[in-house]
Amino acid sequence: MKLPVNNLIKLDPRFKEVIEKFGVIELEKKTDPYKSLVKAIIYQQLSGKAAGTIYNRFLNLYPSKHPTKSQLISTELHVLRSVGLSNRKSEYIKTIAKFFNENKISIKDFEKMSDEEIREQLITIRGIGHWTIDMFLMFTLNRLDVFPVLDLGIKKGFAKFFELKNMPSEKFMIKKANKWKPFQSIAAHYFWSIADDLKNINVKISTGALK
Repeated sequence: MKLPVNNLIKLDPRFKEVIEKFGVIELEKKTDPYKSLVKAIIYQQLSGKAAGTIYNRFLNLYPSKHPTKSQLISTELHVLRSVGLSNRKSEYIKTIAKFFNENKISIKDFEKMSDEEIREQLITIRGIGHWTIDMFLMFTLNRLDVFPVLDLGIKKGFAKFFELKNMPSEKFMIKKANKWKPFQSIAAHYFWSIADDLKNINVKISTGALK
C-alpha cells in the first residue's frame, strides 16, 4: 500500500518538499496480529538496530523462525532473557501469546473494529500501552489517522519540521496534528524519515508553521 501523500499535501503544502526528498512510502500490510504485537513489544524503547538484533535472536530460538503461541507460552523466561530480552518484556510477550491462544481474534476481526474499539481491546493485555497500539494500528492495519505523540522519533522529526529548539509537548503536537486529520499517520511516517536523516536533511521548512 502506497501512502496517499497528495491528501496530506492538500491539507498542508509544507509536506511537498519533505515527500519529494524521501519519496512515497509504501507499507506492507501484516496478517498476524499476534506476531505483530510480539515484535512491537520487543522493539519498545530501543533503537531500531538494537531491537532488530534482539528480535532476530528471538526468532532463531525456534525452528519455524517464529514461535507458535503454544511454543512461546512454554518457553522459559531464562531462555527469552538469553537473547537480550528483559524479564518484563519476556513476560509481556508470553502474555500476548496467552491472550491470542485464548481469544481467537484474527486480522479480519480487527479490520472491522474502529481505532477506539481496538484500543479498548488491546489495552487490557498486560504490557501493551498506547504506543504499542499506535504501532499496531499504523503498521499492521495501515490505519491512516494515527499520531503517536509518545514516540521519540516522531518528536524529533516534528521538532525539525517546526524548527523548534526543544522537544515539543504532547499537547502541542496534538494541537498541530489536528490539521492533518484524517491523514495524521502519513505525517508521522515522514517525521520518522526526518528524524533518521537529521544530520543530512536539507529541507527548509518555513517558520510560518508555528502561526
